[in-house]
Amino acid sequence: MDDRRTARRFRRRLLAVMLAAGLLPLAGGGLVVGLGLSRMLSLSLGRLDPLLERAQRAADPTLSRQLGEARVDLLQAELARRSMARLAPWAILAALGISAAVLAGAALALGRALSRPVERLAKGMLQVSGGDLSVRVPEEGAEDELKLLVRQFNRMTAELEAQRKRLQLTEELAAWQAVARGLAHELKNPLTAMRMAIARVARLGSPPAAESAQLLGEQIDVLLRMTDSFSQFAKLPAPLKKSIDLAELLKETSTLYSASSPVPVECVTDPLRLDGDPDQLRRVFGNLIKNALEASKPGDGPVEVEARAEAGKARVLVRDRGGGIPARLDGAQLLRSLGTTKPQGSGLGLPIAQKIVHEHGGTLVLEPREGRGAQAIVELPLPERAAP
Repeated sequence: MDDRRTARRFRRRLLAVMLAAGLLPLAGGGLVVGLGLSRMLSLSLGRLDPLLERAQRAADPTLSRQLGEARVDLLQAELARRSMARLAPWAILAALGISAAVLAGAALALGRALSRPVERLAKGMLQVSGGDLSVRVPEEGAEDELKLLVRQFNRMTAELEAQRKRLQLTEELAAWQAVARGLAHELKNPLTAMRMAIARVARLGSPPAAESAQLLGEQIDVLLRMTDSFSQFAKLPAPLKKSIDLAELLKETSTLYSASSPVPVECVTDPLRLDGDPDQLRRVFGNLIKNALEASKPGDGPVEVEARAEAGKARVLVRDRGGGIPARLDGAQLLRSLGTTKPQGSGLGLPIAQKIVHEHGGTLVLEPREGRGAQAIVELPLPERAAP
């Protein structure tokens, strides 16, 4: 309601300004023209009629006839003057009225055209102040200063939303690291002692007891691997960045995992260089390629690794035609999806990859692939000198 009242006040002020700016000069000009016309039209031609009449009587017949015609023309001119003298003020008033109507219509149209984007922008700012950074104001109308302002507002909110998501992910990563550090510290020693005790039972016990002990030992080994992964996740160092050839790194990693894979690995990349930690990025892409291969069975189709430059970023896709995933995972969702169905897995491969990519200033998304399968999308910032 307040916004509508403000918009109406804005339109009324604009109407008053345009009417004043347009009508005052027009009224002044009309007054000058009216005075000039009234001065000109006040000169009566009727005084010449008696003179022409006397001259007509004294003249010869030919001149008398010509003077008679002149008197008729003079009378017609006098009638026209009197008619113009009566109609001129009304004509000036009508012109002023039409001009006022045109100016008022233009002011109302301009007021609505100017107030609509301002109203939308004000509403968007109100939503942003309430914490909703997903709001975007429609960019409508011609290219002008207001549209530029709306575009800058949308860009600002998009950047703020991206920064908030990165901050939330940073906070969650720190929280998960603290949890992983605590679990690794508290579980490793008891699990190691249990593993040793189970090994003694397996050596000294009866065959059934030895078999049960072996099964328990295998489960304890899984827990110990998970504990080691927790420890690695908690102690993952900050990246040591340097200029690297991303295309060469991807080709090397693809070749490494394709040797014993159930399906081929196809790697197609543009020439790309970026600043990053080569060891950590090998771990990221190795993990993603390994996951794609483990999800594939013979005959499913190749695992595709593709990299290209796009909007100042290196965009890397790792795609498979395996069983796929039920829903899209990104940001903190990758951290909350701990767990694994692999016999030798720890469930921390994706969180570790997410942390590495995040600390490189990039993003990691895992999503279902159209048709069948899944694809991992990694975006990493390119140096300004390399960005297209």
